[in-house]
Amino acid sequence: MPTGNGAYVLHRQLEANLSGYSVRGYSPWWTLAPFTLPWFGRGGRVDLIHTHLDYGCCFKRVGIPLVATVHNYVLDAFMAPYSSFLQRLHYRTDLRWFISRTLEVADCVTAVSRFLAAKVRQDLGSTREIRVIYNGVDEQRFQPAVSAAREKGPFRILFSGNLSRRKKADAIIPLAKALGGGFEIHYTAGLTGTELPAGDAGQGKVVALGKVPYSKMPELYHAADALFMPSVREGFGLSVAEAMACGLPVVANDCSAIPELVEDGAGGFLCEIGRIDQYAEAFRRLADAPRLRRDMGAFNRARVEERFTLSRMVAEYRSLFESMR
Repeated sequence: MPTGNGAYVLHRQLEANLSGYSVRGYSPWWTLAPFTLPWFGRGGRVDLIHTHLDYGCCFKRVGIPLVATVHNYVLDAFMAPYSSFLQRLHYRTDLRWFISRTLEVADCVTAVSRFLAAKVRQDLGSTREIRVIYNGVDEQRFQPAVSAAREKGPFRILFSGNLSRRKKADAIIPLAKALGGGFEIHYTAGLTGTELPAGDAGQGKVVALGKVPYSKMPELYHAADALFMPSVREGFGLSVAEAMACGLPVVANDCSAIPELVEDGAGGFLCEIGRIDQYAEAFRRLADAPRLRRDMGAFNRARVEERFTLSRMVAEYRSLFESMR
């Protein structure tokens, strides 16, 4: 697995909870030379190989079942405006070939959302079965704060993720300006450690948190009143599920896999992509109604316990792997 992303975190969780499951990570830079990738999958006796869809075919071994998981998909035309020229070239050529080849040679393909399963089949014209196994959150580690919800001081909004085009981090400063005083938007620097370029936030306040270790994420959720997820493409939305497990309401776009997690009006508000006015209105409603925030947070916690727990995810993968041995 390439390191430094949410998919790697989830595979490490499988390693910690499944006997005999071992993760071999490699730098994403190695994907610039795909012919080197099979080397990472060599050595030692294995009964089954589990990897991601993108370059999964590179790890295929004769006589050993290969399970490939779709964690995200960005090759379709919708994502072109949110990709650089080099990314678009990469998506249209070699990456498309590697993904298509993996679909052909994998013994089983899973996806972390219904959205992804449908998108891959549609965009690549594939008819093969893709089994959906939702990602899971450690429900013991990510829990609502023990103390009462924050009701004093500015309303604190958390953005958690990379500052990329896909994540639409460029919505943060315009949203802060639209909200004005009484609100703070705290954002993480993701994997890159970069910060947003200076912009006119008006009376709004934007706070850069820098790179935050994954072990510290529960503390961040506990210090926030709501999560902001303006991303245009989430294969699942791990930070959304973590925030929900911590009892936070979520304001996000009504797109990709997000509606499979967030129920509009019950666990938060789903908005049209890029509509700063809708984001601002949603956060004002939450700021003005502590009872609504608590109810939405409780709804989200119950939803995670019902559908998106780590124990459920581990059990489903265990069952799948045992059926293929």
